[in-house]
Amino acid sequence: MRFLKPVCLVGVLLFFTFSPVSLLGESIDPFVMPSARASAMGGAHAALADDFYSLFTNPSAFVGVEEEYSIAELSFNGYGPIFEILDTVMSIDSGLGALDLSGIVGKKGFAAGFDLGGPLALGWVGRGLGLGIFSRFRTDALMSGLTLRPAVLGEMLIVSGYSFRVLEVQDHVLDLGFLGKGFFRGGLKLDAPVFDVEELFDDPLGNEFKTYLGLGLDLGLAYTFARDLTAALVCFDAYSPALISTFSSYRGFQNQEVPVRAYGALKPRLDLGLKYRIRSSFLDRYISRFSVMADYHDFLDLAALIPRNPILNVGLGVELVLLNVLSIRAGIADALPAAGFGLDLTFVKLDFSMYGRELGLDPGFQPVYAMSFGLLFRY
Repeated sequence: MRFLKPVCLVGVLLFFTFSPVSLLGESIDPFVMPSARASAMGGAHAALADDFYSLFTNPSAFVGVEEEYSIAELSFNGYGPIFEILDTVMSIDSGLGALDLSGIVGKKGFAAGFDLGGPLALGWVGRGLGLGIFSRFRTDALMSGLTLRPAVLGEMLIVSGYSFRVLEVQDHVLDLGFLGKGFFRGGLKLDAPVFDVEELFDDPLGNEFKTYLGLGLDLGLAYTFARDLTAALVCFDAYSPALISTFSSYRGFQNQEVPVRAYGALKPRLDLGLKYRIRSSFLDRYISRFSVMADYHDFLDLAALIPRNPILNVGLGVELVLLNVLSIRAGIADALPAAGFGLDLTFVKLDFSMYGRELGLDPGFQPVYAMSFGLLFRY
């Protein structure tokens, strides 16, 4: 009877994951916060849910994670030819002509994006509970032919979850958890010639405006053996429907125009992760923590009509923490390297990473450079 409860909960997780209902409607991007720590280690790791960010990695961690609360954060993430864009913008004389990005378009086209998590990042994890409210602003720009098509999005996310320990026998520990969330997203879709980007600013509020309002559910479990080896399974957005409202323009949204309504759903994602903490008398003398991680992200993508190359979904990471202050990180994601560091200055945490992203379906098809920086006020 002791194992009946966890077996039933795992069954519920798998039911929601593979339920056809969860796959209906328009596909919607997931609601997450950027993390420089995670991007430096090959992406988020399901078994490395050891801080406040476990709200986005594994809800089963709330029962075992050290209590931590967040009052604010600024997490910036950018990808694409970031420095080339800044150089072009800074060198242009607005009185002499239009802003032209055609000179930095590569052989595979143009792709760039900027992502700002916060400053609203208020919440708490610990004692089996996880709570949070977050804001995020991001923009992504892709080129179609000679037209640049950026999307500008603002988001709000509220999360609340609970986890509990269902098994603790000698060296064996099993934790289960769930996370409920409510989300709102508003977005403008723009377009302009790549050689005259200033057209984007002629009348941006006159373009189509969409809002997404919905609820979501994440489910997770983690098994730990002898404190050092952890295996985790997480289903993100096991069932996350949303109401999509399309307005003719942002002004129409402000004037309470009657929108075109439709229903969609966030695509479920099933991740499996492993973590091992390396210990020895020598390491423990100089190193606070030394962990290695390996994950496979989005198992369900293997059943997609056009799946990504499976190697792109493998995430590998390592983190070395010295004196509980300096963290050195490295990893591989999208078959591209990543590296970064973190500083815990007590009153603020600083994280930085540089990594690669693959925008195509196969390794090397359209890789881009990315950079992330985090300023976290967590205590």
